Amino acid sequence: MNAQSKVKDRDVLGEWKLHVDLQKEIQDKDSDLNFLEKALVGAVSGIVTTAMNHVDIRFDFKRNNEVILKIHNKDEDKTETEILKWFINKQGQLEIDDLDNDHVNVQHDGAWMLLDKQLVAVEYGKVKQAVYLEKM
Repeated sequence: MNAQSKVKDRDVLGEWKLHVDLQKEIQDKDSDLNFLEKALVGAVSGIVTTAMNHVDIRFDFKRNNEVILKIHNKDEDKTETEILKWFINKQGQLEIDDLDNDHVNVQHDGAWMLLDKQLVAVEYGKVKQAVYLEKM
């Protein structure tokens, strides 16, 4: 695994697609689970994976520190759009904030770092490769 890199403004600008790979997350935690927990997690991850196949989530980062969140429901061919804020914190991590938006709650949902040209979620200092943004 390559080391994650600090994020710079120019790295972020543009449109990114959200990916959630629960199977990767489960594999990382698999050894800590008993049989019943593994069965439950497997069932839930299947449901989430199916749901994610019907939704396209994109973040379009703008120069004015606004990010346009677009959630497209493929089944209904409907797109919801919300305006959020983004900034680079002191650790060089991308953070997305919802201070001015009553419809979305993403505040303190972790940060993002660059890893292999993807923005990967970071929680409590640990990289979560199961949740990442891919540049479009």
